[in-house]
Amino acid sequence: METLRVGVIGVGSMGKNHARIYSEMRETELVGIADPNAPDLKELAEKYGTTPYKDYKDLINAGLDAVTIAVPTTLHKKVACDVLSDKVSVLLEKPIADTVENAEKIIKTAAGHGCKLMIGHVERFNPIVPVIKNGIQHEDVIMIEIKRVGPLPPRIKDVGVMVDLGVHDIDLIRHLTGAEYEKIYPLISSSITEKEDTAIVSFRMRNNTLALLTTDWLTPFKVREINVSTKKKFIKGDFISQKVTEYSKYSADGSYVVKNLAVPAGEPLRLEISSFIRSVLEDRDPEVTGYDGLEALKIALQCLELSKK
Repeated sequence: METLRVGVIGVGSMGKNHARIYSEMRETELVGIADPNAPDLKELAEKYGTTPYKDYKDLINAGLDAVTIAVPTTLHKKVACDVLSDKVSVLLEKPIADTVENAEKIIKTAAGHGCKLMIGHVERFNPIVPVIKNGIQHEDVIMIEIKRVGPLPPRIKDVGVMVDLGVHDIDLIRHLTGAEYEKIYPLISSSITEKEDTAIVSFRMRNNTLALLTTDWLTPFKVREINVSTKKKFIKGDFISQKVTEYSKYSADGSYVVKNLAVPAGEPLRLEISSFIRSVLEDRDPEVTGYDGLEALKIALQCLELSKK
């Protein structure tokens, strides 16, 4: 089996997990990790049997096939374009960028240098998602409701809750329905941060599916739930417990059938990274493309703009 030489740029909360998984995979050799500000950089490098770098350009010069970029969103364009220009494929943590213009530049650079570009919308790889998608495949989907709330993460300082959390579900709704967004009705506020920290957004997709997204940084505990209503079924999923329950066969007396759907165990990030590595090894399009990331960002930013009017 071919082994890819890989690295991680940015070893904060997410980057550490990328480094851990790369160090455990048979298909990858973790060449190094880079971060100018991580106080535990050397300790992490020792833990994962790799080399620490302060400057990510030194890591690139060590010779890489692929790299994860998990730096602050405002740095995505510069770092990603530097890496892609050296013909290194990139798994870029979501959101793809801070602006549409910067996202388009990243996509153009990847295409121009023949590199794979995958955006880290990790919830696509939560094991409940393919189970739900399969469950509604031949159904008339009426409504999708997603709740993604929790406490304010101190590491997030450059974007608000819509761009940080909301993009997950904007991407998921598009993925599950197979449709683009038609209408957006956002209610967004800022209560504890300078940027938006609470959002309730309703959508109509081009296939007439309705969707409702609730997200905030006010709730003291994490909730990650999805409900899908069709003409014949109601499917309830929990992203954290990775459980899916289907309610069907409604009767006039109010009874119905409840079934727990089988969900294969799996760590979403490991599944995401494995998918990225396969796209590089097999020279095929990533499961979450730069265009997918761009569309999610466009809708998130559109929500913010519409909320001001």
